[in-house]
Amino acid sequence: MIVYHVIGITDFLTCLNQGYLPSPVRAWETIKEAERFSKQTGRALILRLKFPEDAEKLFGHKNMARVIYNHYPLSIPLNGFNYKKWETKTKGEKRQKKNA
Repeated sequence: MIVYHVIGITDFLTCLNQGYLPSPVRAWETIKEAERFSKQTGRALILRLKFPEDAEKLFGHKNMARVIYNHYPLSIPLNGFNYKKWETKTKGEKRQKKNA
C-alpha cells in the first residue's frame, strides 16, 4: 500500500543522518489528505512510502491515516549531495564577518 508521510525539513535531515524514520511512523492514505495536513502544520515535505497492506488504521483522522510500529528505513540516493553541511545552514548557523 502506498501512503504519504508529512515531515519538516530539519526533521527529515535528522532522519537521513539516522538512516530511518523513527517509530511509530504515521502516514496518510491519499495525497490530498497529506497536502491538507502539510498546509495545516507547516511541514514542507511529503514522503511517498510503502506500508504493508494490513497496517493499522489510526483512530479518528477521518479514517484516512495508517501507522506502523517499526522504524522505516530510508534509502535515498544522494548523488554526492552533502546533507550534513546543508543541515547546519537550515538551522541558522551564523556566518563570521570578514575583516577588511
